[in-house]
Order: sequence, then structure tokens, then C-alpha cells
Amino acid sequence: MKTHLMMLAAGLALTPSLAMAAPDFSGTWVRDNAQTSQESYPLYWLARTTPAPAFRPNQELVVQIQQANGTLTVTNPTEPQRRYMLDGRPHSVRTDTGVQKADVTASLGANALTIATVQPYGGMPGNVSATITETWQLSPDGKVLTVSTVRASPAKQETIKEVYTRR
Repeated sequence: MKTHLMMLAAGLALTPSLAMAAPDFSGTWVRDNAQTSQESYPLYWLARTTPAPAFRPNQELVVQIQQANGTLTVTNPTEPQRRYMLDGRPHSVRTDTGVQKADVTASLGANALTIATVQPYGGMPGNVSATITETWQLSPDGKVLTVSTVRASPAKQETIKEVYTRR
């Protein structure tokens, strides 16, 4: 009898964590420029610190996110459309230049989405790799999205934070 009660108590203790659904990032998001780090220009972040032409503190940036059927699609007017498979497995995609391929792994957990990209860095295939890790988190009320990005290569590491509010 004690064993059954202990098993029941353990099961009930785990129930709240199992009931928590993974976050849904779908919607229209507006970047909060006051809380967002000014990022280096994306194509030159490894060796230069030129401010990104796309980052204008007084300009509104609106991003559309659609999450359905195990995929996440991000439409951002400052970069190519992104589509992520949320299965936790690496998927090979073309880099923005279209010349090489990168491995992208997107894992959706109970509290956050982690997107890890490993891509060649340098002009020749077989050179070193750059790793970009994004962590997406929603506020408890679901109205604020914070994206923390760490870009790392043998030459440099950069961390930026972007904050968006749901429209």
C-alpha cells in the first residue's frame, strides 16, 4: 500500500511539468530597439565591428513568426526567410551566400527554443566552422520574446540580445 501511495505521489508531482506545453512563438513581433543590443553587421561580425545597416534605433522592425506542424517560419524584412524543423535533429541548409551548406538544429523545450547553426567560415570548403546559438524565450504572459544569440568562431565571440513585443 505504501509503495502504491509513493508511486501516486511521485506521478502527481510530475504532472505539472508534463502539462506545460512548449511555447508558441507564432504572431507578429515588433523589435524593442531600446532593449535590443546593437549588433555588428551580420556578414562581417567575425572580423569587423561595423554597425549593421539594418539596425536603426528609430526604425520599427516587424517580424512574422509562424509555428505549426513541427516547423517554425520566420519572416524578417532584413534577412532571408528562415524555416526550422523543430525535431532536434541537424538539417543541412544553404548559407545566405548560397555557396556552402550549414547544419541547423532546432530544439523546442518546455521553456525555450534553441537553434544551433554550424557553418563553414572562410573562403574554402574544409576551413574552420562558426557556431551560432540562438535561445528564444517568452515572458510568462507570452507578450515579450527575448532572443539571445552567441556567435563564435576561432577568431571572435559575440553575444547579442534582441527583445520583441507581440503586436
